[in-house]
Amino acid sequence: MRHIVKKHFVRSTGLLCSLLMLAGLPVQADRLSDQRLQYDQAQSALARGDHAQFQRLKANLSDYPLYPYLLLESLRKRLDHAPHQEIEQFLTAHGDLPVARGLKQNWLQRLAKEQDWERLRRHVDADSLTAELECPLVMQMWREGRTEQAMQRTRELWTVGQSQPNACDPLFQRWMTAGGLTEDIAWERIREALLYRQDGLAKYLTRYMPSQTALAERFVATASDPKLLNQFSRYQPSASQPLDKLTEMVTVALRRLGRDAPDAALALWPHYQQLPFTEEQRLALTRDIGVRLARRHQPEALPFMAANDPQMKDDTITEWRARLALRTGRWNAVQDLTRSMPDHLQQHSRWRYWQLRSAQLADSDTGDLLSDYAQLAGERDFYGFLAAERSRQPYATNHQPVPIEPRAAARVQDTAGIIRAREFFARGEYVNARREWYHAERLFSREELIAQAALARQMDWYFPAIRGISKAQHWDDLEIRFPLAYRDPIIEQARLRQLNSSWVYAITRQESGFMTDARSHAGALGLMQLMPATARETAQRYGIPLGNTNDVLLPERNIALGTAYLSQLYNLFEGNRVLASAAYNAGPGRVRQWTRDMPALPSDIWIETIPFDETRNYVQSVLTYGVIYGEKLGIKQAVMEQHERYVE
Repeated sequence: MRHIVKKHFVRSTGLLCSLLMLAGLPVQADRLSDQRLQYDQAQSALARGDHAQFQRLKANLSDYPLYPYLLLESLRKRLDHAPHQEIEQFLTAHGDLPVARGLKQNWLQRLAKEQDWERLRRHVDADSLTAELECPLVMQMWREGRTEQAMQRTRELWTVGQSQPNACDPLFQRWMTAGGLTEDIAWERIREALLYRQDGLAKYLTRYMPSQTALAERFVATASDPKLLNQFSRYQPSASQPLDKLTEMVTVALRRLGRDAPDAALALWPHYQQLPFTEEQRLALTRDIGVRLARRHQPEALPFMAANDPQMKDDTITEWRARLALRTGRWNAVQDLTRSMPDHLQQHSRWRYWQLRSAQLADSDTGDLLSDYAQLAGERDFYGFLAAERSRQPYATNHQPVPIEPRAAARVQDTAGIIRAREFFARGEYVNARREWYHAERLFSREELIAQAALARQMDWYFPAIRGISKAQHWDDLEIRFPLAYRDPIIEQARLRQLNSSWVYAITRQESGFMTDARSHAGALGLMQLMPATARETAQRYGIPLGNTNDVLLPERNIALGTAYLSQLYNLFEGNRVLASAAYNAGPGRVRQWTRDMPALPSDIWIETIPFDETRNYVQSVLTYGVIYGEKLGIKQAVMEQHERYVE
């Protein structure tokens, strides 16, 4: 059983009053100010263990939007002994809090320890069902006599490529005692572990194949050191090395070698290509060997990819076949590939563009194809803009203000999570504000997502507005999607560094969506996503004051540093925004590596064949956004300037 609390909209007098407060009505301002102060005091009282003071302050805050957070923090501190009924009541009333999930997870683990199976089953759901919780539940299923169901689920829990939590050990032991574990199942898990590069786990699992220990150990040894496949005589079908097991062994080893040294894997392929690989195995091998070679622009990948995915069933393989044909000047092959692609790829503006472009490259007598390019020029994307230039058409920016449905807007503003998000936003707690804002949207219709995005834009809360309108798949409101945020400092710094402000805007929009406190997994900070070391070096080089790392998050300081660094890259790559944009994303060292010993190449081909998907999409987006921001700023900005149309 699953118990899922659905709270689409909470309409209460208290929350509506809170909404009025957030609107800034003078009659409510003093009350709201007092509540904010008392909320902070209540949190402090709770932190220092002053329960009496906490209760007194809490009593005055029941209509404050963030009141549920006080209840949550109180429960967290005593979760190991709080009455179950109190926790259930809290989750029923406030389960829509995004942070309630953590409290619920810890409570469910407590229920498992207490063996309160009925309550656990009532409250566990797909989002909270971890292996640590499920294994005890399956064990209880076994105790209740549902043996067949328990056996099947235990097998599924056991046969994974990584270690499972200790809570699963009793279940796995019972399953093994009941005869659930066979050597075929053990082999399956060894394979999964080796694909996850969990070689230690795989080696441990060989003990469960007593009649085939030598074969299992060879499987582990070969995957760990795929160059053993050079010993061809050892990898032949035999009574002790059945053909199906040998094929799996070779597949895993070649895939792992392909990820590290695809050229070495390809060299081994002729010796093993006659094995009876399944279609799934061939496609996996081709992704791990052929696509990696294609990203290195090695032409020998073309026949390998064609032989192993002749019907173009895998989009990644198909697209890299076309890219490699482009990079190596096989224009007729590009034409054939673009005409043979599955419909969903053929219809994409990318491959519509390359079908036309390859026809021109293959035959100089093809002509301008003005009418063909003109049909593509209506698209507001990188390829549509390139087609507009080739057909001598204006760029199709196609701004259409989004219509806001009044009832949808009212429902959004009356949603408890939105009210809480706006209060966090007013308090400057932007992480909590975004967490509430995004959590609320999961139950919104498309019209409500649009209204939510419009509300965020009204608040000058740029990133949630951009994110929301994208989730609603409404692409035409360029006021929401491409705001002129931080206009004065961006234009000022662009002028100072002699850069086009439309490009600085495009970089900033792509990097952070104007989220001032953005922090990437790699550690990049702020609007223009600067690494701390880069920020320090840039500050020193250009004499920009920088007290500490946190100063990088200050919007104007970040823009000054980011624009200065961008100008450094711009000069390094001789005023070519194509290369400088790629360097801003992937680093100048990689861009120099990608252009080293390379003949002059049309920039559209160079961009299309950038090895990193992220960087390719980044460069295309930046050049596209530059056109859009150029129009908004009254600047005539080409998607690529004349001197940027070749990479040398």
